[in-house]
Amino acid sequence: MGKKINFSRIEFKTDISGKTVFVQDIREDFANLVYTKCSGIAALELARKIYNSKDEEEYDDRECELIRACADTCTPQLIESITKLLE
Repeated sequence: MGKKINFSRIEFKTDISGKTVFVQDIREDFANLVYTKCSGIAALELARKIYNSKDEEEYDDRECELIRACADTCTPQLIESITKLLE
């Protein structure tokens, strides 16, 4: 069971309290992260899918695992945002 994710509108907390948030388009940055930090043809296709995405896209379980693995190499702010989307 996959998830629908819109990488052009990712919500981030501005600080640890989480009282305020901002929305950011991370399609290119996250696609580049997948492209440079993950290995295999599945990662290449995922990077292209994220980079070329328009609005919300469906990501299957394997893609969600790759997304989580890549996010886990980043800042806690990004990890929390991606984890929330994948729950």
